[in-house]
Amino acid sequence: MSRSTIKAEVWRYNPSTDPAPRFEKYDVPFQEGLSVSNVLEYVNENHDGGLAFYLSCRRGICGGCAVRVNGRVVLACTELVKGDLKIEPVDPDKVVKDLVID
Repeated sequence: MSRSTIKAEVWRYNPSTDPAPRFEKYDVPFQEGLSVSNVLEYVNENHDGGLAFYLSCRRGICGGCAVRVNGRVVLACTELVKGDLKIEPVDPDKVVKDLVID
């Protein structure tokens, strides 16, 4: 892939303060081997430090980082980025905040 950046559309929602969920768009530098969790960490560190997502083992063992990416349920820590992303919680009805579900 010869792209220098990708677009990440990330679900944002805090049920206690937001009237409805929304998607925020972010530009993220692309490099081979970039995982979805790397994208979320980049967004958190460079665009919005309030982004809530789960990342624990970072090896695809615990399953806590499961999210829906472009319509497919994946583990953010093991799913490699191939292009633009739409990242949502696995179960939007159980959202605690952003991508974290109960």
